Amino acid sequence: MIDYDNLIKKPKIDLKIVLIIIIAIVLGFYIVDLMFGKRSFSRMIDLNNNLEVLNERVNELKQENTRLQKEYFELKELEGN
Repeated sequence: MIDYDNLIKKPKIDLKIVLIIIIAIVLGFYIVDLMFGKRSFSRMIDLNNNLEVLNERVNELKQENTRLQKEYFELKELEGN
């Protein structure tokens, strides 16, 4: 008698291989998100640089404000005489 089960090759999909492929894909998406996403390392560096620029600008404006206040009070004193 002929065994028909052996004639037709059934694809054997190993569950471990499928699981490894799914984990690799998910891990790949996670790594790409870390590198280029909204909370990425490069974004953090850009924000840090922007913070430094803004702090410098604040210091410049404070110095200008001090100078203008001094000038204002000098003019106010001259006006009072």
